[in-house]
Amino acid sequence: MRILFLGTLLAAPAAWADSYTDFQQASARLEALMAKATPQGGLPRLRDPAVAQLFAHIADGPRLFQAPVAALQDVNQSVAVCEKAMRLGKTYYAFGLAWPLPLSGPQLQQARKEQVTQNLANYGDEMSTLFAFGMHCHGHLIALMEQEFSAQPADAVSGPERLRARAFSKNAGVVYTGVVQFVQVPFWNVAQKKMMLEAAAQHATANANLMAPPLRERLLTSLADADKDLDPGLAPALATIRQALAVTSCEGLCQYY
Repeated sequence: MRILFLGTLLAAPAAWADSYTDFQQASARLEALMAKATPQGGLPRLRDPAVAQLFAHIADGPRLFQAPVAALQDVNQSVAVCEKAMRLGKTYYAFGLAWPLPLSGPQLQQARKEQVTQNLANYGDEMSTLFAFGMHCHGHLIALMEQEFSAQPADAVSGPERLRARAFSKNAGVVYTGVVQFVQVPFWNVAQKKMMLEAAAQHATANANLMAPPLRERLLTSLADADKDLDPGLAPALATIRQALAVTSCEGLCQYY
């Protein structure tokens, strides 16, 4: 009986895994499924219960970050989680773009454009879920970086560390801008936009604090027409984002940009 019980434990390690291990195993499994995708079958879909279970382990930000395991107190390991999630989302976005086509010039460009449009329509649920998770992941990462750099006076931070902070702020700003501007992409439905915008709004202050004021102003200006035909359900999140971007002071990691 004792040997039988031990065998049961060894046969089902996932049931006892922590959230970080769950993420690593599920994301590796999703990547493996993606690698087997064909033009006919397409990429793994959330409507498949097995895939939905993988997404539940990959994109559960609250479970992963509110009570993080030791690995996620490390900046580099946290960066790897964020990058993996964004890479999975980009795989859905770029599906089929590398396939050879008997076309060239403008015809090839048009075919690639149509493929992206098709991907946005086909995989909007998957992309929005992963990109929303990316917002939570970057929010966690920003907190780690702020904690690290606030531990010493700004004038004591070395040149290489300043460059590291600047590179981090720049890259995080690019990711945040891309997600926020999806509100104006016509191919996303309201539920998909809402998921991403609400995640972006939750971390709006943290992300705005990374940006130099001119960059905040530039993103704010790019949202000038976002209210046009906007679904009322998206208005609160967009207002929160705009409010954060309107701040003109520069403190914390912003000063290294």
